[in-house]
Amino acid sequence: MRERIEFLNEASVMKEFSCHHVVRLLGVVSQGQPTLVIMELMTKGDLKSHLRSLRAKDPSQSYSLNLPPLKKIIQMAGEIADGMSYLNANKFVHRDLAARNCMVADDYTVKIGDFGMTRDIYETDYYRKGGKGLLPVRWMSPESLKDGVFTTTSDVW
Repeated sequence: MRERIEFLNEASVMKEFSCHHVVRLLGVVSQGQPTLVIMELMTKGDLKSHLRSLRAKDPSQSYSLNLPPLKKIIQMAGEIADGMSYLNANKFVHRDLAARNCMVADDYTVKIGDFGMTRDIYETDYYRKGGKGLLPVRWMSPESLKDGVFTTTSDVW
């Protein structure tokens, strides 16, 4: 029950977000189990899976043949930075910025997504600390690991 309340609280925060580089929350279905989140459609999925899908199928082929142009990659990085800047300005700590939590639209616009709501997809990237939930230890800042403190500064880490 506590997890459901936390989930709904997080959804109520997310519905207020209004940034072109943060995935929009369209609605929540709270009747029945599990509670469902309706987000804007990001057709290319998460950035991690999308980039992996661009790998050459034939090992003798160059990996770089399928990558987006450098200009587009730099633009994607800027879009991620813009989304994180927006969250920071709104005093929201993401706690888990990673390629798996950035979503890619059909036009290759990248938006920050996954605000703790769908972590089971990449569960092996997380560690459960006591009963406090899953933590992305491979990507956590030293102060977050040591003290369990998460800030906008640790998001940058």
